[in-house]
Amino acid sequence: MNIAQEVGLGAAIDYLNDIGMEAIHEAEHQLTGYALEKLQEAGARIFGPLDPQMRGGAVSFAYGDVHPHDLAEILNAEGVSVRAGHHCAQLLMRRYGVPATTRASFYLYNTEAEVDALIAALAKADEVFG
Repeated sequence: MNIAQEVGLGAAIDYLNDIGMEAIHEAEHQLTGYALEKLQEAGARIFGPLDPQMRGGAVSFAYGDVHPHDLAEILNAEGVSVRAGHHCAQLLMRRYGVPATTRASFYLYNTEAEVDALIAALAKADEVFG
């Protein structure tokens, strides 16, 4: 039997219940809203609803003419972790005319300071790809 996994799952459920799913949901929406605002101010093209209440904590975006894989490398060098690629949505990429997107994901354990670090790292991409 998978006893360790079952105990771990129980502990995870207790942790989430202690915080409260509504509190987690609200924190995710608040941080996602902050990220959407800051990304737009930085000039990113956001894919998906701009209303944080209409989406989850994953934000896919394009940044200028920088290829998402190149952008992910720059952000990684600045200590910001994102995903770049098709995200299993090649047809959607084709629909929007992009080779891929960069995706930042936010959850309860993320902070506005981390969003600010993402925005600062985008400025580094501007320096590199000018």
